[in-house]
Amino acid sequence: MAKKKKTWFGVKIPIALFFIGILMPPEMSLTVGGLRFSGYRVVLIILFLPSLYTLLVGKHAKFGVFDGLVLGHSLWATLALIKWGGLAQGIESGGIYVIEFAGAYLLGRLYIRSYEDFAAFARAYVGVVLGMLIFTIPESLTEIHILRDSFSAVLGGPGAPYIDKRMGIERAFGPFDHPILYGVFSASAFSMAYYVVAGRDFKNKRGMFKTIGVMVATFLSGSGGPYVVLAAQIFVAAWERVLKGVTGRWRMLFGLFGLTYFWIDLMSNRTPFHVFVTYLTFSPQSAYNRINIWNYGTAEVARHPIFGIGLGDWVRPVWMSDSMDNFWLLIAVRYGLPAWFMLVALLLGLMIVIGMKKKLPQEWINARHAWAFTLFGISVAACTVHLWNSLFVLFMFLIGSGVWMADTKPGKAKKTGDDQTPAAKQKKPRHTLF
Repeated sequence: MAKKKKTWFGVKIPIALFFIGILMPPEMSLTVGGLRFSGYRVVLIILFLPSLYTLLVGKHAKFGVFDGLVLGHSLWATLALIKWGGLAQGIESGGIYVIEFAGAYLLGRLYIRSYEDFAAFARAYVGVVLGMLIFTIPESLTEIHILRDSFSAVLGGPGAPYIDKRMGIERAFGPFDHPILYGVFSASAFSMAYYVVAGRDFKNKRGMFKTIGVMVATFLSGSGGPYVVLAAQIFVAAWERVLKGVTGRWRMLFGLFGLTYFWIDLMSNRTPFHVFVTYLTFSPQSAYNRINIWNYGTAEVARHPIFGIGLGDWVRPVWMSDSMDNFWLLIAVRYGLPAWFMLVALLLGLMIVIGMKKKLPQEWINARHAWAFTLFGISVAACTVHLWNSLFVLFMFLIGSGVWMADTKPGKAKKTGDDQTPAAKQKKPRHTLF
């Protein structure tokens, strides 16, 4: 008989602790010897070696090619940082990067091993986003950053920085470093709410009410990046619903994306990238800045394609900020193209393998859509924002949280050590990702 895992509200305790750490305001962080120990970092540091050992010995899951890509990316990034700052500095900077990158992935990989695990996590995630509205709605209306300023008053620290209003409301921080982080955290729960909590059923009034609540939370951030995350998910969810049962509808969508790209390239005097950035940002100034980031960033990649520049400064005009608002580009600039290719192969490879699974029950299909659409939305927005701090570890955790769909089968219990995937009821599939 399988050993029952301890949970908090249905979520396994390591995952619950990780999310509590993510929700701790930066005022609760502790800096020791130049390293910042935030809540989620402490959890990942404690769990990293046990999680790595568990994976390598195959206690809960068999080591696979995607796990190899995670460890390969981590090793390459560490080598890039050693090349930049020497052995001691490289190991220090690389060590915390590996813990955040691989540690967050392993947490999702090892502690979400079934549909029941995933559904419990999705419900808890949506519940957290809705619960934070108690603080962020008043924050947007009163201009008082309740969580950040309260912790700052008790523990010290600068509190939430001043940011201009947008659309007549104060941009909500919640417990995060920046409204963008709060917004992306909230928007990433949309597909979880729609597909898992509401079961993609408009008659499920309670579930749809929660889905709308996630959209409200995203709006309160007043940030373009989170709006892109939300809009991208709504678009693919609408495509899936309208064309349900149509064979090859996802290949059609990819073809539509390709045709749109080439049409813009032919008809516009700007590159498709310039056009997309212009319409994915709030202001012409933001678009202009991101275009410059792309131009100077890609030039940096061309000069240092193998190991990148580590944490060094990149070449740009003196009037440009050192902030690089493009996650995908920043990975290539810092750690080189091999690290970038391994990360992209991890994400796309998982989506393809999971998407090609057939004869799945409807609840698995809903979970697959929730997982894939969430990552699609974040990945699109990551072209115009950087995923940093809590948002970075959330992204890696979400990637790991879907691996169970690649290496387990519905209807059969899979025992690995003291873990067990419960049997799922077989149903005739009506929808597929591909």
